[in-house]
Amino acid sequence: MSDFIICAATNLFRMCLINRFIVTFLGRLEKNRIKELICYICFYIANTVLFWEFHTMWINVLCNLVGIGIVVRLHTKSAKTTLFVTCSIYLINAGCDVAGTRLFINYKDGEAYSQVYAVIVVFLIFICELITEKIITNRESPEEPQNFPLIFVPLCSIAAICLLTYLNLCTDRGMAVVSMVMLIINFFMLYLYNLLLHSVSQKYETEMLRQKMQIYANRLDSILQGEEKIKALQHDMKHHMNELKLMANKHGVVEMQEYIDHMEDFIKNPNEIVDSGNMEIDSVLNYMLQKARDELSNVTVNVMLPEKIEHSFDINILLGNLLENAIEAARQTEKRYLGVDITFKRGVLKIQIENSFLPENILKEERKDIGTVFLTSKKAKEQHGIGLKSVKKIVEMYNGTMNVTPRNDIFCIRLMLYMTRVEN
Repeated sequence: MSDFIICAATNLFRMCLINRFIVTFLGRLEKNRIKELICYICFYIANTVLFWEFHTMWINVLCNLVGIGIVVRLHTKSAKTTLFVTCSIYLINAGCDVAGTRLFINYKDGEAYSQVYAVIVVFLIFICELITEKIITNRESPEEPQNFPLIFVPLCSIAAICLLTYLNLCTDRGMAVVSMVMLIINFFMLYLYNLLLHSVSQKYETEMLRQKMQIYANRLDSILQGEEKIKALQHDMKHHMNELKLMANKHGVVEMQEYIDHMEDFIKNPNEIVDSGNMEIDSVLNYMLQKARDELSNVTVNVMLPEKIEHSFDINILLGNLLENAIEAARQTEKRYLGVDITFKRGVLKIQIENSFLPENILKEERKDIGTVFLTSKKAKEQHGIGLKSVKKIVEMYNGTMNVTPRNDIFCIRLMLYMTRVEN
């Protein structure tokens, strides 16, 4: 009976790990969540019952491949992707199965064995999942929550079970209790890690929502100010026309030009630093640049964008994250300088943002695989990391390039995005 309980518990833990593998490879499923849950329940029941009844390798292989394949298919419509992800996950599971049984017992197909070794297998799968997640999602950045230290939890659990087994310090019932306790501890650690990831993601989404609300409020305020000035100008239009007629009769061309210039200055909204015609991008730029002018002493802006441009949402994420980081860094310096240059030509978007910075606030780390990496010294490192990660993902999405070059006391970041490639 204890073996069956451990078998059911380890298989449940295995289902959780398979889900994390799939999320790591393909992302979380937004739709058909109930359908996904039903598939996991059916997969779990079938896998547990068939394994316990037959202990046959080929039945186990077939059940796992079909079960994993059905769940993966919910995440992607591509047959190649389904085949690749299904085989990858199963091979990792199979490798851990072999390592966890053949190294400790003389396994023969069709024979039952102590489910204590199944606990070791599932811990090995847990370790492989954490390593896979780190490799695929590039979680080596210190700004993000670390999953690598979690590996020590299943490693210590495996070591404890092996030590108790070889030294015969526990009876079979005692080993079953120890195994269940170890499973609960590891499951609890996985649950806490999921909560941590969710918490960091929620903080970032909340901050982005707050920033978006402020941008909309700033845009609405600009529109209301513009409407008030237009109404005032319309109300006094008769007087302005009479004044212009008098100047025309006197041939006062210079006076007319000055008068018209005054009218234009009156209509202009002081909060509108950028007016390219693209409402979405202008809103973000005006909000961030107005914030920069309030806090910095030297702000230069050059924006040349068409009125209609695709993927404004992605561009706004880039600009919002980069400008926020640049303003914060420049605010700590004596120069308090920010330079923004944005151009769009022939389907290529070029963004260059410069800011003054304190060299001691920028940390460097040399890595063999990707060279020099610039880290952050901000207190809210996890939030900063997610922002930069969003920028990198968008740059990769548009097959673009991103160059970071600190020189003297000026930090410069250049981005080039090929917008037409995404359309094609």
